[in-house]
Amino acid sequence: MTKKRILVLSVTALSIVVSCSFFDPREPADPDPDSEIPWQQPYAPSTVVINLESVMEGRSASMTMACCDSSYMFIADGADTTEFASLYNFSDWDYDVEQNTIMNIFNAAEASSLPEDSLISVIMNIVPSLPDPVAPVDSANIWRDYEIVVAGSNYCGWENPAKGRVMFLMVEDNYGLWSMKRWYDNRSFPHIPAFSTWGVVKAAVR
Repeated sequence: MTKKRILVLSVTALSIVVSCSFFDPREPADPDPDSEIPWQQPYAPSTVVINLESVMEGRSASMTMACCDSSYMFIADGADTTEFASLYNFSDWDYDVEQNTIMNIFNAAEASSLPEDSLISVIMNIVPSLPDPVAPVDSANIWRDYEIVVAGSNYCGWENPAKGRVMFLMVEDNYGLWSMKRWYDNRSFPHIPAFSTWGVVKAAVR
């Protein structure tokens, strides 16, 4: 066999090996854990609430905080701050405090032994007597009656979900995107003593 023929055969064999390895199926990369959580661009205040429900149930701290403006503040119900003053700290509840608290809540839920789809449930219902503004500009107040479950929590398990009413102060940025600037927490109307507010639930793990 001539050297030229050997060279041709060698090149052919090499190209077959390369092409086979090139088109062999590859191991899929690990998916982004947040990529499967529904998210809509928040071009309306109500969309922020929809996103908040999804990302909390998906237990994504980063996406939960993406619903918040950098100047976010949580304002607890006055009755809660009075009743639980000796137990929990409700003061100076800014963006950083909220982020740490949410992470603690999600970690606690994941440490429970319940199935994935039973760890957190968030329901935000429109208050009929307090409808969303039709065409808000720059800022808007959005009211919701909420019911929140966090698995393994003493204050909002499946048998005793957190219940209350929230007034969101939403703000719009220069790109027309809305986010949450304030969460004004309120005991439900009428208040049911058997259920805690979201503020009490969070303060207990702050």
